[in-house]
Amino acid sequence: MKKILSFILIFVLSLTMLASCGKNANTSDGGETNNPPSPPGQTQTTGGDSAAESIDNEKTDIPGDLPENADTLSVSYVSGTNNCWTTSGNTLTFSGLTEDTICSVSGEFDGQIIIDVGDNYRFELEFCGVTLYSGEKNPISILSGDKVTLTAKKGSKNYIYDTREAISSNTTSGNTASDGTTSGNTTSDNTTSNDATPVSSAVYSVCDLNLGGKGELIVISANNNGIHTKKDLEVKNLTLSVTCADNALKGNDSVDIIGGTITLVAKSGDGIKTTDTDVSIKGNQRGTVSVSGGTVNIYAACDGIDAAYNAEISGDAVINVYTDRYSPYSEDVESAKTDSRYIRATSDAYKYSVKYIIGDDYKFVNATLSKTVNGGRTNYYYYSFEKLDGYDSIQVFVYSSSQEQGQEGEYTVKTDTVSWNDSYDTFAIESRGARFTYNWTNYSSVDGWGGPGGQGGQGGMQDGNNEKGDHSTKGIKADNEVVISGGVITVKSYDNAIHANSDATLENGETATGNVTISGGTLTLYSKDGGIHADGTLNVSGGKIDITGCYEGLEGMFVNVKGGDVSIVSSDDGINAATTSGTGITFEGGKVYIYAGGDGIDSNSRTSFQGIVFSGGDIVIVSSSGGNSSIDTEQGYTYNGGNVLAICPANGMGNESTNCRNFSSVATKTTMNLTNGQTLTVSVNGEVASSVAMPCGLSALVIYLGSASASFSAA
Repeated sequence: MKKILSFILIFVLSLTMLASCGKNANTSDGGETNNPPSPPGQTQTTGGDSAAESIDNEKTDIPGDLPENADTLSVSYVSGTNNCWTTSGNTLTFSGLTEDTICSVSGEFDGQIIIDVGDNYRFELEFCGVTLYSGEKNPISILSGDKVTLTAKKGSKNYIYDTREAISSNTTSGNTASDGTTSGNTTSDNTTSNDATPVSSAVYSVCDLNLGGKGELIVISANNNGIHTKKDLEVKNLTLSVTCADNALKGNDSVDIIGGTITLVAKSGDGIKTTDTDVSIKGNQRGTVSVSGGTVNIYAACDGIDAAYNAEISGDAVINVYTDRYSPYSEDVESAKTDSRYIRATSDAYKYSVKYIIGDDYKFVNATLSKTVNGGRTNYYYYSFEKLDGYDSIQVFVYSSSQEQGQEGEYTVKTDTVSWNDSYDTFAIESRGARFTYNWTNYSSVDGWGGPGGQGGQGGMQDGNNEKGDHSTKGIKADNEVVISGGVITVKSYDNAIHANSDATLENGETATGNVTISGGTLTLYSKDGGIHADGTLNVSGGKIDITGCYEGLEGMFVNVKGGDVSIVSSDDGINAATTSGTGITFEGGKVYIYAGGDGIDSNSRTSFQGIVFSGGDIVIVSSSGGNSSIDTEQGYTYNGGNVLAICPANGMGNESTNCRNFSSVATKTTMNLTNGQTLTVSVNGEVASSVAMPCGLSALVIYLGSASASFSAA
């Protein structure tokens, strides 16, 4: 029997779409953008806006007038071993040290600098006004040294340009050193520095690399990585700018930023990255990214910081991170095949065909399943089909498992006839029961460079941005633990702003904790997904955290708040703990404000009256959704102390908010009609105990934990 169902066509198109890892705004059932609610006095921040400031073109674009075969380079001896350099063609090589040595260079050079000074001595190369570029080899290759330092002298401006085509990440070979021997040093991405097969970094080192000086160093890699060392990478005092296609700063063993002004642009990769997680022979844990000073601005298509072990931020560091579409420099991580287009579905229960149409002529092309991507909350099924040129429009046909593809006699659903939007290569279909909607997006391969994105988490922690691409686009991410004790941190990310994994395999033999620990600092976070996510335990004992927009604010297997000042605006839960046993969430101190579109505080623990334990702190919760509660548990919560003001719709799930072991002796509840902007005040014995300016109007159930005889007023 022929079935003809109307296809409700909902175009969710923005006027400007930056091609990046994730593509479209998250949509609700009604097809509207699912942005977080706005707190009082603030304008709502939408996903399409970007607060990232533009960078001077001098730091992002290679000049088009670089002279070919330029060689005005001047080399000078400063201290140590004199005459330790040789020139052969367009290659300058430093070698043959007999003691720690410092040399300096200035001028313009179309070629490569090789530092191959052995493992017994330290070498420092001072840049005193250098323009170094190469279209054949990576501009700087450091093959040996006890420790090598590249220094920009005070008052100088220095440029390193890598103009080569993209280097494959699957080539291997050895490197010809100055003495004619071959060094088979394999990098973490299976490449080696070699004349025939150069490494994919503008600056590459096999030993510890320090970057410093009070001058300025600008590195631009048109199609490859920026700066990469197989060992430890340290940056101190330098004004450094790195713009590249892939990773900007990478130290396999560690990256340590102590000071300076650093700007990193990774157009299709990570801003800062480490890869090793073993312990050195000296007992040092590898894989940590540490930022303890300076100002670091990161614009990354994928993760801002991707630490293989820990990400640690302390001191007076200032960090600004923009990922994916929130960076104006993001490009496709991996482009779609030119001969393919895609249908992306949220169910694998159907089959798909595309009817290409021109006039009275048409041709059916069947789509086949090519990729399944786990988005955490939703699985995505990518069906590829042949791209045909010369046709004006298309129709997409959806078939059940028993119906034959490629025909229009019997089908489940068909679209209207539409023109393909050439800005995109994927037709995204979402099915909700008998209703189908679609929008346009772009395909990114889950196998592409940069690694897959993380899942949405366990238990009650949900993935709120179902329009993310297949690559991780988090602000600050670690495969063991994120530790923040200081600094000023601003993140605007398309995935979780701060994230710790517990499922990584660590080379040191330990089990990853997945913990996030915040004891200080000032954090301003906006995320299209989670604000702060810990696969393990999320501990907050100090600092100021302002999550201005997110899906869920604080997420963890366990969440403990002992201090600090926390403000959360979320479209779903404000705080969520995924554990199904024991105490999921504890409050012992600090100030917490939550304005949530879902549950204010949500624990999934099934232990009787232990889902949430209030023992201290000043907490205000406003849940604006009638299908949710200000305090939500599976089997109740316990109140031991603190001031807790909890507000939710009176016709919602208010019974969850009152499911407290000793509610009648420690709490007061009432119902009130509250308007947007009104100040609700709670008084106990004539003294103000708590108050809040209402961020929305509600016919509200109001609960105060802290007294059984509290009074409420609104003005």
